[in-house]
Amino acid sequence: MLFEAQSLFIGALLDALIGPNLFVPGEPFLLAAGYQLQQGVWTGLIAVLLGALLGDHISYWIGRYVGVPAQKKLIAWQPKTRRPIARCRRLIYKKGNYVLAFARLLGPVAWVVPFIAGTHKVTWSRFATFDLFGVILGVGQFAMWGYLLAIGIERFPMLAQAKAVLIEHQYLLLVLLCGAVFFYLGRKLRWRFLLPKLTALVFSLMLLTNYSHFFWFADDFQKQPVDDRYKHLVVEPSELLFKAYPGKSGVFDAQAINVVYIGEQPRTLMTSLGWIENKTFSRNEIELRDYVRLLRDHTPPVSDLFWQGQPQDMAFQLPGNLTHRSHIRWWQVGIDNATRHPIWFGALSYDNGLQITPYSGIFTVLHSIDPNVDSERDRLAKQIGEFLPQHSAILQPLLTARHQDEEHEYFTDGRVLMVQDQNLALISQQASQ
Repeated sequence: MLFEAQSLFIGALLDALIGPNLFVPGEPFLLAAGYQLQQGVWTGLIAVLLGALLGDHISYWIGRYVGVPAQKKLIAWQPKTRRPIARCRRLIYKKGNYVLAFARLLGPVAWVVPFIAGTHKVTWSRFATFDLFGVILGVGQFAMWGYLLAIGIERFPMLAQAKAVLIEHQYLLLVLLCGAVFFYLGRKLRWRFLLPKLTALVFSLMLLTNYSHFFWFADDFQKQPVDDRYKHLVVEPSELLFKAYPGKSGVFDAQAINVVYIGEQPRTLMTSLGWIENKTFSRNEIELRDYVRLLRDHTPPVSDLFWQGQPQDMAFQLPGNLTHRSHIRWWQVGIDNATRHPIWFGALSYDNGLQITPYSGIFTVLHSIDPNVDSERDRLAKQIGEFLPQHSAILQPLLTARHQDEEHEYFTDGRVLMVQDQNLALISQQASQ
C-alpha cells in the first residue's frame, strides 16, 4: 500500500507541476485514490491531495521567480500552451479568486493557473488559501467518481440512468458531433452552400444510423447474455410495472401495458383469434430484403418496446395495411402467485399513421399510436368473449386512470384486461377468498 500511495503521490504531483502536466494526465491517479477509499484505504486520497498541493505550489514559485522568461520558453517549447496562458492571464486579471478556486474545473486552463498566479505576483497567502479549496474540489470530484465506480454505478439509479441514456444515444451524439465539426470547418474555410451541405450530411448520417440500428445492431440482443431470473419469480401482477418504453433508458414517453395473460404462453390464444405473429427486430434476424418482403405482405416487423429493459418476447397483429393495424407485444414477467402459471404482459394498441419520432437513441419513422388504448383493450375482450368462451376475460382496475401527457402517449381508465383459462380463473378466485 505504501508503494501504491507513493505512485499516486507522484502522479498527482506531475499532473500539477508546470511542464510535466502537459504530458501526465492526473485523472487515473485520482480515480484510483477514490477506488481505494471505497476499499477502506485512506492513504491514496491523502497522497493525491498532497501531491496536487505540492505541484501547485512549486508551479507558483517557479512563476514567481522565473515567470516571464519561463513563459516565453514554455510557449516556444509547447506552442499549444499559448492560448491557455493568454486565457488564464485574462481570467486572473478579471476574476482572480474565482480562477484560483475553480481552476481545476476549467480544463487546460488548470495546467498554468498556479504558474500564472506566481508570474502576476499574487500573494502567496492568497494563492495558498484559494488553491487549497481548488485542490480539494478538483481532486475530490475525481476521487468521488472512483469511489462510485468501486461501489458499482448500478447502486445509484440516477447515474445508471444517465449511463443508459448516453449509451443508447451514442450514435445520435456522434452524428451531432460530426455535424458540429463539419459546420465549424465550413465556417472557418468559408465553404459555399454550407447549410445545404450540412443538412445533406446530417440527413445521410441519420439514414445510416437508422439502417445500422434496425438491420445491424437490433438483433445483437440474441447474442447477449440475458438475466431472465425475473421470469421465474412468484409475484402478484398488481406489484409489477404496467409501462413499456421505446428504448432501454426509460427517458421516452411510456406506452401502456393493458393486457395480462396467465398461462403457458399467449401464442395459441392469439392465433385462435386470427392474429398474425410478427417478426421483431430484436428477436429475429431481419435483413433489408426480408423487410421489403414483409412490407409487401402487409406484416411489417414490429419495432421493439422494452419492459424493464427487455424487448418483447413475441408480437402479433390483426390483418391490416402498412399504416393502420392493431398489434400487441407480449413479455413473460413472472409466475402468478395464485395459479403458479406464467404471467404475460401485453401492450395492445392501434397504429393510425406514420410519424418521425425519437426511438431507442435515434430519430426514425414509426407508426403513430392511437392514444385511446382502452378501445383496443375492449375490442380484444369482445373477441375473446365471442370466439373463446372457455377463457375468462375480465377488466380489473389495476392502474390509476391517466390522461395523455408529456410522459405518457396514451390515456386510460385504469382497467387492465385479465385473460386466462376458466379453470385457472377458478383457482385464482379460490386463492383470493
